[in-house]
Amino acid sequence: QDFESLWLILDDSKSDKVDYGEFTRAVFGEMNEYRKSFVRKVSFAYMKLDFNKTGSVPMVVIRKCYCAK
Repeated sequence: QDFESLWLILDDSKSDKVDYGEFTRAVFGEMNEYRKSFVRKVSFAYMKLDFNKTGSVPMVVIRKCYCAK
């Protein structure tokens, strides 16, 4: 019965599956506007680095694009 109650909370889309987004929303709640803005900025920066759309960025590319000054 406890599991059934938990499942109803976690399976927000009622798809009989719990994806990562549903799980994090249930545990952490919705993101506030500051966090959403930060995630959008980081995502935009990552897309610039991953120009080949491979899903990973080699250290060589980061070294070329990043300046810590």
